[in-house]
Amino acid sequence: MYKISLPLIFSIFLLSGPMTMSSLATKDVKQDNNKASKNISEKIAQYKKRLERLLSPVDYHYVAAGKPDPFKPFFRTEMKKGVRANSKTVKKRPESCDAPLECMDVGQLTLVGIVLQSDGNALAMAQDASGIGYTLRVGTRIGYNNGKVVSIARDRVVVREKVEDLRGKPTFRDRTLYLHPEEGDESS
Repeated sequence: MYKISLPLIFSIFLLSGPMTMSSLATKDVKQDNNKASKNISEKIAQYKKRLERLLSPVDYHYVAAGKPDPFKPFFRTEMKKGVRANSKTVKKRPESCDAPLECMDVGQLTLVGIVLQSDGNALAMAQDASGIGYTLRVGTRIGYNNGKVVSIARDRVVVREKVEDLRGKPTFRDRTLYLHPEEGDESS
């Protein structure tokens, strides 16, 4: 093997001269600048292509086939009115009623006043949208769903109706008429 000493390398550099070293250095710098500018121009071209692709108009058509309706609730929240447990026919508004209160829904009434008597009996006054007044007592029948007044308190009347639950089984639902609806929860 050849042994090269440090003085020998130093003398070679001196003989070649400072011009050669500087020219090599500038040549390397120029090559680096060319590579850097080439990389930058490639990146700019890539960004332009991406920007054109992002800004180009999208042609999209919604196809509803096989997709669920986004406006339809997941669960049925309202109960069917007046469905009999044995038959699949929906109970309609009765053609003839024994009392006018049996031909209207509980939600159509507005509670106007309550009278509590000293003997424990209570009376309530309700009116419909046209202003016709009705006297309510415990046991009075109201509505299409065989509703019956079950209690009269100082500020409310509770009506119990027979309805179907979500599974189709008959159950009872209490509906409350408040004397001052803004103070309590008005459920009709």
